[in-house]
Amino acid sequence: MPKSSKLSADRMVDAGIHLLEALSSAPDHILDRQEASRIIGVAPDQLPEVIDTLETLADRTSGARAVIEMTETHVHVQGNAALLQPLRLSVEESMIVEHMLDMLHLDDSTKARIRHGIMGDDDRGERGDDIAETSRYGTWLTRIREAIDDGIRCTLTYRSLNDDAARMRTIDPVRIDEERGVSYLIAWDVERDEERRYRLDRIRDLSFTDDSVVPHTVSAEKTADCLRRTGSVAHLRAADESTMQRIDWAGVGHIAPQQDGSYLFDVNYSSNSWLYDQVLAAGGELTIVEPAELRAGLAPYASILLEQPSVTRA
Repeated sequence: MPKSSKLSADRMVDAGIHLLEALSSAPDHILDRQEASRIIGVAPDQLPEVIDTLETLADRTSGARAVIEMTETHVHVQGNAALLQPLRLSVEESMIVEHMLDMLHLDDSTKARIRHGIMGDDDRGERGDDIAETSRYGTWLTRIREAIDDGIRCTLTYRSLNDDAARMRTIDPVRIDEERGVSYLIAWDVERDEERRYRLDRIRDLSFTDDSVVPHTVSAEKTADCLRRTGSVAHLRAADESTMQRIDWAGVGHIAPQQDGSYLFDVNYSSNSWLYDQVLAAGGELTIVEPAELRAGLAPYASILLEQPSVTRA
């Protein structure tokens, strides 16, 4: 019997996907060899070629290789590396899908089918649609997650509170953290050889390089701990309880209610301009008590802003 022709690349991919689908859903992940050939639409002598190709696959997280055993009568998957697992989105990713569905203005039944197909029947949780807003995550969340998963070194354009303008940095991304409704990229700054935190909503541009990340050990330190360790401390007064309750800064500590209804509190911070912005935005409900030099600098800072009304701070 003449041997069948070699499968094209497109045909090989199509046959491989169908074989994985069939094996993933089969009892004990075993298929009759002839049945497997029929399901994926290839000749019996082409089946080994498809299996050889599939065995080059590896699980992204564990690195485990796909093992597909073929006997004279059966095809059997060993282990889980080659199985097609249902997609499970994180809470953040699920909220992004919800946000995009709302933006597309689809009818309810269509959105329900898409939601069920992608996210199953999980509850959306209490955080609501705003979790996926660009104002919180910026525009680079998907690319950042891809870089973290695949270990890709990146360049990003970012403006910190102490920078006059955004500048480019080369980083090895590690993970994404969330604190007090703010999302941060934890990464290693390659040029400075130090761990850094970047607010996702301040990242202006991000590109992949041709290099892989170099593994680094980064701390599990939260923003408040970092500010206490490296920042400056100021003593402020909030006019009343309502003002105090609206303050959600990471560095706030040692809150002391006063007899006149005001509140004295400490705050650890990393940028004078950031603190001045917060005080000015409060419209008189916040005042700097000390240090004296910080308090004295507020009026000149405000004057500069008034002289340059077109300047906005990120």
